[in-house]
Amino acid sequence: MKLALLGINFKTAPLVVRERLSFTATRIPNLLAAIGKRLPGCECVLLSTCNRTELYVGGSETPSDEVLMQALLAGVQDLTPATLSPVAYSKRDAAVAEHLCAVAASLDSMVVGETEILGQVKQAYALATDQGTVGPVLHPLFQAALRVAKQVHAETDISRGRVSVSSLAVEFTERIFDDLASKTVMIVGAGETAELALRSLVERGVRDVLVLNRSPERAVDLAAPYAGRAIPFELLADYLLRADLVIASTSAPQPLVLASDTRRAMADRRGRPMLLIDLSMPRNIEPEVASIENVYLYHMDDLQRVAAENLASRGDSVARAWEIVRANAANLMPAPETVNLRRLLQAFDVQATEMRDEAVRRCLARPAVAGLPDEAKSEVAEMADKLVRKMLAQPREALKVAANNGHWDEFARVARALFHLDRGKKGPS
Repeated sequence: MKLALLGINFKTAPLVVRERLSFTATRIPNLLAAIGKRLPGCECVLLSTCNRTELYVGGSETPSDEVLMQALLAGVQDLTPATLSPVAYSKRDAAVAEHLCAVAASLDSMVVGETEILGQVKQAYALATDQGTVGPVLHPLFQAALRVAKQVHAETDISRGRVSVSSLAVEFTERIFDDLASKTVMIVGAGETAELALRSLVERGVRDVLVLNRSPERAVDLAAPYAGRAIPFELLADYLLRADLVIASTSAPQPLVLASDTRRAMADRRGRPMLLIDLSMPRNIEPEVASIENVYLYHMDDLQRVAAENLASRGDSVARAWEIVRANAANLMPAPETVNLRRLLQAFDVQATEMRDEAVRRCLARPAVAGLPDEAKSEVAEMADKLVRKMLAQPREALKVAANNGHWDEFARVARALFHLDRGKKGPS
């Protein structure tokens, strides 16, 4: 089994590059299909979050970094290898296993201890599974990484305190506004990040809340528990002048808060400052907004200082979490024989099923049998299934033993010859 990883994250790539290589869940299935065409014979999972995009690849052999980069850029129009190469990182084999465990456990997150990344890794794995791009190499790897992440959260205090991007954004606003409770807050978006931010703000005394989302129903659902007002999305520019604090967090591929609208709003605010925090990827607030007088715009990378302070307070938990990750990751690289065994047993099952089904079909087509009741026909099919499974039980067990005692090559070659499993393939794998 071989593993490869190529990716970028908030530590290696600037925001302007990350947002160009950011993919929504609806785009990933098509991207996986395109990547699969460029990487024939390889399994792949594409993980894309607000702070990272990573392509995980597995197989008996893995492509070079150059080929992986071309595959990763398959669905990107305005990004070239020359731009991506200086900010990308690659890992191989055991280093990939450790990295994935660390990512799932949030040890590689901007906000160490946050739990959102665990759900994002699950989603990436599920999307690849549905697309059929994972198999005997990446299935066990991702399943193990998810287990390791759960162990880290269960056995350490890594998630103690404010450990989400949303909560850090609110902490950031408290450092800027002396009286947060007197401010009018506009939330653009109605997803998990937006809800966490709104909850944190209300807990700190905010009473005047405006919620805007392209789905009016979702805006109402988010605003109602916090006594907020759901505003029609098309009125964003009109209500912008009322907002002292704007937090944007949507999956929209283009800016929603425009510099022209903000400039008009500020003219009516008569010098009252406005703070905008963009938690979206790609960004939902035009960067030009920052050039407007009395307007203060911050995005994901501006929160890193607060995140670093947050991390320093949980040093012991982080150290223990790394111990768990490294101890488990060391055991996630099975010998090639293990992967080859799975493939050979799958070949057994496919051939046995085909032979069983054909034998039952011929049997039931005979005149002497065709008139039997359905119950009797089912018994014939069941007997054939039991017979096939019993005949293969001993060869399967012998192959499992051979995979563990150093005789794999010899046993696999004999098994393929005896059961005619080669079908054009060479070698024992």
